[in-house]
Amino acid sequence: MRCGLRCLWAGLVLGAAQALALQAKPLARGPEPVKQIALSEDQLRRYLAATHALGAILAEVPIGPAPAPRLMAALNATARTYGFANYAGYESVAINIVWILSGIDPLSKKYVGVAAVTHAEVADLLAGKILPPEEKKRRLEAYHMQMLSAAPVKFASNIALVVKYYDRLLASGARQ
Repeated sequence: MRCGLRCLWAGLVLGAAQALALQAKPLARGPEPVKQIALSEDQLRRYLAATHALGAILAEVPIGPAPAPRLMAALNATARTYGFANYAGYESVAINIVWILSGIDPLSKKYVGVAAVTHAEVADLLAGKILPPEEKKRRLEAYHMQMLSAAPVKFASNIALVVKYYDRLLASGARQ
């Protein structure tokens, strides 16, 4: 079950790299905390519906310093198809969903917090002997960045909503 979360994190790290490339913003002092929004069930359903289509567009794009206007037009049009104002609206919902997912224990499927899950993942990573040192270092850096951006959850209703759709969200993340 932990492998499922590791696979999700690998996808999230790649997705974060793509998002950073799209935003073309240099990180000055490390990651900023997640700008939390209250999620609705409708937003979560639209996110699930849009994830595959938007992921397919992003998968074909090389990571570069600035997004091409054609790419942004395609992302915005696809996001609007699924009821979002634009791709930034989709991305805001996605970041909040992933933030809550990152605090859910994959074994109990209960929210325990980002720090607790990250510490468990780091312990598993350090105990493992399969990954090469470079890959371990890369993953440890990603976990470190995740801990730097940790903040308490502002909207408790988001936790219940994401836990309710936990399995579907993991399945959608596995397709990206």
